[in-house]
Amino acid sequence: MSASLDEEINRVAVEIQLLEATLNTIKSRLSVTEATLNESQMALETLKALESAKEGDSILVPIGAGSYIFAKIENINKVIIAVGANVCVEENIKKSIDMINERIAKLEQIKASLQQQFIQTSQKLEENRGNLERLIRAREAGGSARKS
Repeated sequence: MSASLDEEINRVAVEIQLLEATLNTIKSRLSVTEATLNESQMALETLKALESAKEGDSILVPIGAGSYIFAKIENINKVIIAVGANVCVEENIKKSIDMINERIAKLEQIKASLQQQFIQTSQKLEENRGNLERLIRAREAGGSARKS
């Protein structure tokens, strides 16, 4: 009985390690998603501000890390927007705003999904930690407290 209890302890311990690695991966993906979401929201704010600007106006343009530069608007009709895979296209402001809004909606869905996965994985991890503690106590007590 002790050998099978040891095997069960080892199995649960390995599962805990896998769950911890999964949580780290989810955290990492959440962090990247949140950073991309923040960047997209900043781009959206900038584009919306550009809608009311005129050619020749001076504006502050966010460059990241809470930093801005002064710039003069030369053309309010067109902006360059990334569409993926390091490809950018020239679009009008309205279309660019729509594209950014779609991107933000998708990122929010991804973020919600990752948060749900994080919660489920955390719960499973805590359940397995409880099982491991119970199995270790059972082994120390001579295997009498083994749960099926």
